Amino acid sequence: MKNEEGFQSGKRRFLVLARVGEDSLHREWIADDTTPRNWDLQLNVYAKDHSLSFDGDLPTVFDYGTKWDSIARHFKANPELLDRYDYIMLPDDDLRMKSADISRLFDIAVEHDLTMAQPAMTHDSYVSHEIVLRVPGFRLRYSNFLESMSCCIKSSYLRTLLPMFERHFTGWGTDLIWTMLMEDPAFRAAIVDEVPMVHVRPLYSGPIYVSFTKDGIDPRQEVRLLTSCFDNYSRFKHVYGGWLTNGRRVGDFETRIRNAIALLRIAPRMQHPRRTVFKSFWLVVWAFTKAGYRPEQLRAIAGTEMALLGLGKRASVARGEADSVIDASATRDTVISGLEENSMATPPTFQSLNLPS
Repeated sequence: MKNEEGFQSGKRRFLVLARVGEDSLHREWIADDTTPRNWDLQLNVYAKDHSLSFDGDLPTVFDYGTKWDSIARHFKANPELLDRYDYIMLPDDDLRMKSADISRLFDIAVEHDLTMAQPAMTHDSYVSHEIVLRVPGFRLRYSNFLESMSCCIKSSYLRTLLPMFERHFTGWGTDLIWTMLMEDPAFRAAIVDEVPMVHVRPLYSGPIYVSFTKDGIDPRQEVRLLTSCFDNYSRFKHVYGGWLTNGRRVGDFETRIRNAIALLRIAPRMQHPRRTVFKSFWLVVWAFTKAGYRPEQLRAIAGTEMALLGLGKRASVARGEADSVIDASATRDTVISGLEENSMATPPTFQSLNLPS
């Protein structure tokens, strides 16, 4: 990792640390210089052409690793950033966002005392999880799931997650658990509908997948490894309350019904309309069957990697029993099995992505 110069003191409270390459859209984020920003931009570059122009408020860093191990190295080399900034956003470089919207995301995170937040995705984006699609009328929806491509994280919590990023650099699976590793996770993570973003790159086509091919890595195994570390992990992705744009707070039932209606309205325009309708169906079901749902802190099984890292609550399971639980968990695919509520109709395979299975 190459740091071009020492870091200078900043006056803004928030940081956007973006992993970017030659085709990055980050210049769109700072194109509007008429509106003051409350955030600094720093670029962590995976492009090998140093002659390219990269804009940022802090010195550009060159690191040719994958996103999450590079981020871990970045903060290990510059831990003062975690003290200087209250929240840090870690966006991919294929997101279309506006400067004022990013500022608004940080403001909402502070206003609602969120530990984690992400912009909502527009319907014309390439979408993996329908739950993060924008729902008109909402300021935010509380959720137990936030995607890894654009998450904004309170710096104090990000510090606790860095060891996981360092060891699980594919990023697969971390976004399934990271909102529930904190103590008392209810109402601490939210999809911010007031702040839209567009994901412009087709799924599974970024540079990281080239590196998976080169290194013979199957990131699905990372998912199985991570999720099997907890005895109360659930694959289902929920919304369970929110705030409307008129300032009214709504509960889990109204949030799910409004979300379901919004998905039905946009389903014909989606790349996977059946999958979108399927998610809408489950939201209606859960409006009646999951009343009062609140996410709980994940319990790490003794002896597992997450327990050794001190992530999640320690489960009261004997080591021998834990080993049998891990072995059993490893035999099932918790991500693409059965009727996972928001999986693809045909789960992606590495053959279809021109990657080794």
